[in-house]
Amino acid sequence: IRRHAMEANQTPHFVQRQDYAAPDWLIDKTDLKVQIFDDHALCQVRLSVRATADNRPVILQGEGIELISVTVDGRHLSSPDYEVNGGELTIYTVPDSAVIEVSSKCNPYSNTALEGLYASNGMLCTQCEPEGFRRICYYSDRPDVMSVFTTHIEAPTSFINLLSNGNLIEQGEAGEGRHYALWHDPHPKPSYLFAMVAGDLARVEDRFITASGRTVDLHIYVEAGNEHLTAHAMASLKASMRWDEQVYGLEYDLDLFQIVAVSHFNMGAMENKGLNIFNSKFVLADETTATDDDLARVESIIAHEYFHNWTGNRVTCRDWFQLTLKEGLTVFRDQCFSADMHDDGVKRAEDVQMLRTIQFAEDASPTSHPIRPERYAEINNFYTPTIYEKGAEVIRMMHTLMGGAAFRDGMDIYFDRHDGQAVTCDDFLAALNDASQTDLSSFARWYSQAGTPDLTVSRTDETCLHLKQALMPTAAKTATDPLPLPIRLALIGSDGQPQPFSINGGRVASEHVFLFDTAEAMVELSPEQGQSLSGAVPSVLRGFSAPVRLHDDLNRQEIAFLASHDTDPMVRYESFQRLFHEAISLRLAGQDDSAVADAVAAAAQTLLSDMSLRDDFKALALSVPGQAEVEQRNMPADPVAIFRTRIDVMASLGRHLHDICQQMTGQTENYGTASARALVARLLQLAVCAGDEQVTAQAETLSDNQNMTLSMAALKALCLVDRPESERALKRFHDRWKDDSLVIEKWFMMMASSAHTATVAQVSELMTHPAYDPKNPNKIRSVLGVFASANPVRFHAEDGSGYQFVTDELLKLDAQNPQIAARLGLVLTRFGHLSEARQQQMRLCLEGLSSHELSADLTEVVSKGLGKG
Repeated sequence: IRRHAMEANQTPHFVQRQDYAAPDWLIDKTDLKVQIFDDHALCQVRLSVRATADNRPVILQGEGIELISVTVDGRHLSSPDYEVNGGELTIYTVPDSAVIEVSSKCNPYSNTALEGLYASNGMLCTQCEPEGFRRICYYSDRPDVMSVFTTHIEAPTSFINLLSNGNLIEQGEAGEGRHYALWHDPHPKPSYLFAMVAGDLARVEDRFITASGRTVDLHIYVEAGNEHLTAHAMASLKASMRWDEQVYGLEYDLDLFQIVAVSHFNMGAMENKGLNIFNSKFVLADETTATDDDLARVESIIAHEYFHNWTGNRVTCRDWFQLTLKEGLTVFRDQCFSADMHDDGVKRAEDVQMLRTIQFAEDASPTSHPIRPERYAEINNFYTPTIYEKGAEVIRMMHTLMGGAAFRDGMDIYFDRHDGQAVTCDDFLAALNDASQTDLSSFARWYSQAGTPDLTVSRTDETCLHLKQALMPTAAKTATDPLPLPIRLALIGSDGQPQPFSINGGRVASEHVFLFDTAEAMVELSPEQGQSLSGAVPSVLRGFSAPVRLHDDLNRQEIAFLASHDTDPMVRYESFQRLFHEAISLRLAGQDDSAVADAVAAAAQTLLSDMSLRDDFKALALSVPGQAEVEQRNMPADPVAIFRTRIDVMASLGRHLHDICQQMTGQTENYGTASARALVARLLQLAVCAGDEQVTAQAETLSDNQNMTLSMAALKALCLVDRPESERALKRFHDRWKDDSLVIEKWFMMMASSAHTATVAQVSELMTHPAYDPKNPNKIRSVLGVFASANPVRFHAEDGSGYQFVTDELLKLDAQNPQIAARLGLVLTRFGHLSEARQQQMRLCLEGLSSHELSADLTEVVSKGLGKG
């Protein structure tokens, strides 16, 4: 089941974007028949093909499947009319228009890679993006070959539900205890959007009335007994459908929309046309089993996959280098949806927090790449934060410059031109450019250049700003030319309000957006007539208007002022983060941080007393910067010292806010809303870290709460410190939820991330727990993934035992699921900011991996980590 397994020390073979060639053959119609048996599946695919070039053979991809027969226009072929070599079926001398039939056999029950057709808890399901369809049958498995699919599924009647894309045309008995279902999808799609499911599932039904008055049936399929956990997912789906109509004018285009929850799934979800397949953790959720953050994530992922119906399905990618065309755009759309459903300031802070923690780190790593890479060895490795989150930031920047109305016009042009087509990022940029009054052509550089720009803003005097940008070289070795950066700017007066001013003699306004796309620039600021800008503090990069690292000349007092008074939520959040960073850096250097701690505490008290702010925003503002971000700012980084220093800074603030923490965490009226619970969770952490006995006792009590958000908030706070309350609470949580497959993952995560108890031996023991499934990606991520990414003390142990443990487990994992192994393997490549001793230990682990026969997925990661990619 290894994908393109490579011999030890073999250099990966790279696919180059510049080598793209249009397909020699198109497939107008695909008739697929899948017959399911106890130990295999038979697949017969009938292809109506049409040549686009002269005298070219038909080449179809197939992997891990057994060829049975080939016919062309009813004539059975034999060698030398065709040959199978290296995962390709080549058929020679085919008429310019023909019908090809290929029969093959696969075994879904032994497919642990979870690509193609595979088994999960008694059902059979598919995952075809990016190249999984070739594991089902021989096909032209590329995104620019779009076809109208008709799918016939036949199986034993024990597989009650037989589902596929589109609309159900016919179903009935097939004899000998078997039955069938016939599905037709009228919209052409590439093979990666194909889906089918066969299983004994419970169905939850609802309906949606579109803006034009059509009725769409909504079905969510889950394992029997989980029906009560689908209400939130169904409500999220309906909200997504309505939002897409209202904001983009996009109606759903079939009579049926289906979601299936699957327990064994490599990703979060998949947007297959009309039949979305989801990781069950992103469908099954209520307040008893899921936290408020979990519920928000379910809503967001449901929306993301639904929005793909237009941005990804109706208009799809020409090739996999264009992956951000659909993913970056759809992430931007789901971010906007979540902001509209809840709060824009809170959502923006959450997204920036994730971008800084994960994507900025990727930009600085050996696997750095632009949002449209120039080459890849294994496309599975490019489902990354850069493609998704940074891709969304690039689109957000263009939206900021264009304005909402013009952006909507650009999207309308994009759909009008390209509906039913497989297109490129350039096509998308052209549509937006044609709708914009601003020339967006320079944004093409964001698609080809890797790295995070550094933006420096300094004052020459109170009426002039000096701007400078720099893009450092990355492992991707792309150009470092200046990038277009939309800069949102205000000047905050002593009253805490933006002051009217003009830029370079232009119009007067309280906020400006201007495009900075050169290496340096001078910006002249002029006050409104009769006014003065004296004492006003620059509020730069409002809304985090560009994904950069900002450096400015604000002093601590000015930063604290913005933290207390700025009207822009992102600048206020950022100002708190800057103060925290200063405190952490001072402590790491062994210097006194009492002055900055006092400044943080004073700003925090102002923040907490501001009734105009949401509680969940206050919680975000008071969050200490993440481990990965602090490591990048304090090189060479000592992850263990940084972890402990972050706890110390939390404890310091908890002591300053002693009375507030006790008051707010002890009042049940603060538990009633998701926003209020977020603030309670933050204050619990601060007070527990500070050693507050009253709040620690309250946390142990809350750990048993029936509301999962409060229970997990208490557990997370307790697990930050080494106290008996933590051990007791974790044991009770385990005993309460040990039989719930999804909830027990939360316990796994708490145990694996604990700096106090999660030694290598204890994590190994977790992997023998009765609820642990070594073939389930969720379980693997909740233990091994969390240990490697969220337990800096044990993973970065000085003796290298944490690195070696992960290395040994990766070798086992690569043999069964290369995709998951490669994603987890990235942690061993993130060492450039560490001490030389730790870098050397991680290199040795990578060299050890490279001496084995690895999948293409893991080989690419290891090679790049060793600087050979």
